[in-house]
Amino acid sequence: MKIEIEITGLTHDGRGVGVFEGKKVFVSGALPEERVRARVVCREAKFDEAELIEILQPSSQRVTPQCSHYGECGGCQLQHLSVEGQRYWKQHNFIQALLAAAPSKKCEVVEPLFAESYSYRRRAKWVLARDAEDKQQKLGFRRLHSQRLVAIDSCPVLNAPMNEALAEIRPELLPLASRKERALVETAADNGVVWHSEAEDLPLPEVSDRPFYALEGLKIGFQPGGFIQVNAAVNQQMVRQALDWLTGSQKVLDLFCGVGNFTLPLAKQAKTVVGVEGLKPLVEQAVSNAEMNGLSNVQFAQADLFGEDFVQSPWFKKQRYDAVLLDPGRPGAKQVCEVLGQLQPQKVVYVSCHVATLIRDVKLLAAQGYELVKAGMVDMFPQTYHTEAMVLLEKRKPKKQRPNKRIFRM
Repeated sequence: MKIEIEITGLTHDGRGVGVFEGKKVFVSGALPEERVRARVVCREAKFDEAELIEILQPSSQRVTPQCSHYGECGGCQLQHLSVEGQRYWKQHNFIQALLAAAPSKKCEVVEPLFAESYSYRRRAKWVLARDAEDKQQKLGFRRLHSQRLVAIDSCPVLNAPMNEALAEIRPELLPLASRKERALVETAADNGVVWHSEAEDLPLPEVSDRPFYALEGLKIGFQPGGFIQVNAAVNQQMVRQALDWLTGSQKVLDLFCGVGNFTLPLAKQAKTVVGVEGLKPLVEQAVSNAEMNGLSNVQFAQADLFGEDFVQSPWFKKQRYDAVLLDPGRPGAKQVCEVLGQLQPQKVVYVSCHVATLIRDVKLLAAQGYELVKAGMVDMFPQTYHTEAMVLLEKRKPKKQRPNKRIFRM
């Protein structure tokens, strides 16, 4: 069925949304303020899904994508929307969903954190393989809604060192592409671009020095192939905002701490900081980073934060903290948030790359007496629909009980 529809909003995954005959319709490729012709491809009880046929009235926010592979490569979804539009809708959708789930009259919506919208990415995962259908040897990214590959020579989202390193290594890798897929991780550290792969037969450049990045006057080392925040400029702003929100907190617990991205800068302003991470190699790297930077007021521990046994750990049992910072992956921190109130922190800062799990966990904290005080979007991934978010919660003060008024009659 073909329809004409006005688009009034944008979903969390970048589709336009409008109403046709009283029913919501999600239109891939359409933008707010547009009138479009679309084909309904899936009908559900409460909504329909449609594909864009023609733009009858374009949005003032529609722009020309910079990448020639846009629409074919699955890496980006919003290059057709201006960066101002991207930031608006990411912030709008996040705040609307957050306050609907955990209402708070005290919550201040802070300005989004952002930097350059292109040439920002310092980490990427590549796939090397021979395409099963066209038999071409390719080094690239996954196609949109497919497991097939798009061969990539250069990517406008990657920073300059990443694209330069790709151009150098591509001629050596392509002849080795086979039906067996091999994944490679490319990371631009401050001391050079490093490549990592579990495949031992690939001619990758050797790493002579431990890769690191600078942050708040510190050197943060990491393992080749290991996780770091992909956007260096935005990461700096995000850490600085966390430090500002936690000013005055002297004993801080940093959960899901990784190699110390938040932990080590916090140790420069707090009296004591404890970082907890589930993966042993990351804990060992975090300890090494603290020693390298001469920080003696920080401790690191390994614990399964998705289990139940962590409540018996020395850093948790019978402990009290002024503040807790959480920076989990997409699954969130449900097990931790269910019992976090036992630590009696006055402040909780939650950093998340998945809005839905953040909102779920904020509701758990609200049930333990915490209230939203600040919230904002962090544009860590421009040109994509992915949203990073930060919130600050504070312990609600107990209501003063009114004295009982007794009336005495003579």
